[in-house]
Amino acid sequence: MLIRPAFCPSLTHIIAHPPIILTHLAVAYFVPPPPVSPARKFWTVFLPFSERGYETDQLIFGPRGEGSTNNVEIVVEIVTRSADASKRKRAIDRTLEGWCTSRGGSCDLRELPSLKLIFEKKMVEEVASDPTQNLSFNLNLTPSQQESRARVPLPYAHEGKPLDVSTSVILYDPDSADDLDDDDPDEDLDI
Repeated sequence: MLIRPAFCPSLTHIIAHPPIILTHLAVAYFVPPPPVSPARKFWTVFLPFSERGYETDQLIFGPRGEGSTNNVEIVVEIVTRSADASKRKRAIDRTLEGWCTSRGGSCDLRELPSLKLIFEKKMVEEVASDPTQNLSFNLNLTPSQQESRARVPLPYAHEGKPLDVSTSVILYDPDSADDLDDDDPDEDLDI
């Protein structure tokens, strides 16, 4: 359907999906639909999953074939291929829309009753975006603590010396337990 016909510069393809796919991706893969997560990340997970018929059937009909009770909601994937004559480039745009018979047709994904939980959970996560907010200890430094930390000398052997990028040198500070004599290293072995 996306191969350019000779007589039509643009083409639209509509694919219907059950809303449970989006719920499953949000719960199992932590990838909610594009208004909430990045579109590129969502489409890389959604497209391969939606093409696997067996997994989709398992989600819709259940493991024992008990069936789905949601017959009024559909997620519509709209694939639009347009030819931009000014740039001589074909672009493919993908969008998702909701279709709900109880609402009279097309609607936003956020308005589908089965998908409202996905968007509400994400909204709660966005409000609590600071991970240090409800801790019993303080991870932030005061300005005086930051100044004190900046004045601490770092224990590097080459500190203060200019580094010559053309030659490589290994700087080694021997410990008291190191054995650096020139004797036979295997003298303790009885060979």
